[in-house]
Amino acid sequence: MNALLTSLFMLEIAAIFATLGFGTLPPSTPLDGKTAMVAQGLYCFGLLAVIYLVKYCTALIFRPLSRTIFAGDPLSKPKTMHKLQDQMWQLFIHVTMTLLEYYVMHVESGKTESWVLNYWDLWEPHPENGQTTKASVHFIYFLQMGIWIDTCMLHRFVEERHKDYILMYTHHLVTIALLYTSYYYNYMRIGVIVLYLHDVSDILVDLLKIFNYCQLEGMRGLFLVETAFISNFATWGYYRLYYLFWHVIVHGVLIGAREVGTAPGVKGMESFSKAANSDYTRGHMKGGTFGDGSFNVWENLWQLPTHPNLKFYWSAASLLCALQIMHVIWYMMFWRLLYRMLFSSENPHDAGREVYEGESDDEKKND
Repeated sequence: MNALLTSLFMLEIAAIFATLGFGTLPPSTPLDGKTAMVAQGLYCFGLLAVIYLVKYCTALIFRPLSRTIFAGDPLSKPKTMHKLQDQMWQLFIHVTMTLLEYYVMHVESGKTESWVLNYWDLWEPHPENGQTTKASVHFIYFLQMGIWIDTCMLHRFVEERHKDYILMYTHHLVTIALLYTSYYYNYMRIGVIVLYLHDVSDILVDLLKIFNYCQLEGMRGLFLVETAFISNFATWGYYRLYYLFWHVIVHGVLIGAREVGTAPGVKGMESFSKAANSDYTRGHMKGGTFGDGSFNVWENLWQLPTHPNLKFYWSAASLLCALQIMHVIWYMMFWRLLYRMLFSSENPHDAGREVYEGESDDEKKND
């Protein structure tokens, strides 16, 4: 399985750089092909330098803290320190990207972008009909592709392995596939929202793991582990299980792409309307407007299972649903942690090690 996933990772990298250098880029791309390919490579190497700088600073700051402030010097074990360093650079990335994505969606234009508020504006004008995207969104995409390539590479070849190693590896590959295809097909508006939901919800996950490595639980740790753990139930449940599924996957992709992309008068639907002798045989109602609830997505699916205006529709839906399944699995791991803490008399640190972290420094490594 590991070899298969690594082969897929290499194919994804090759596809990204080949497309940037020699393929057709979406409208309003601020760079030409060759320049975009070079820029993406520089982002990857530059981000690696930032990651290792954060890891170095983490060790520099936390080693003396562990010896002098944290009870029992929890970071004295090399493996625990390595895990902390890995989590700190991820926290840095998630906070930075959350701020950038929030700025692009809510601040840059002086108001919240309409496509953040209304799912139909994600597709109007339709990406197939020359939808333009501001340069800052392209910048976020280049950054995120660099981040996820580096993240996947470090996960595979460098970082300490956790019990969910394969699940996390699969998650990284699915995310890279979504980034690549959504950029290629010009679906970047919805892509930025998906990225924001992941980054903002990952911040508390990072903090939970960091507090756990430092053993900041109970009274002596100001209940930081417990607070972060309970907060994760709310943020993960809202951003990843509710908002991503209901607003992005269901309304943004499954319904919105069809409601807008196959609407009466939309470029590309002329031949279908002519053959059916009507604009209203694919789920749209006369007098209806986008988002008013009159669109019948089931009728549309029956009449138009596929269409050139719906490129990447089934692939996007499948990849996003795969992500959602993984989110549910991780959420179940949170519940398992809670169960062990409540009914097995384990402290949060020990429960986390058993459910998620894998073997300790004193246990035999079985890779």
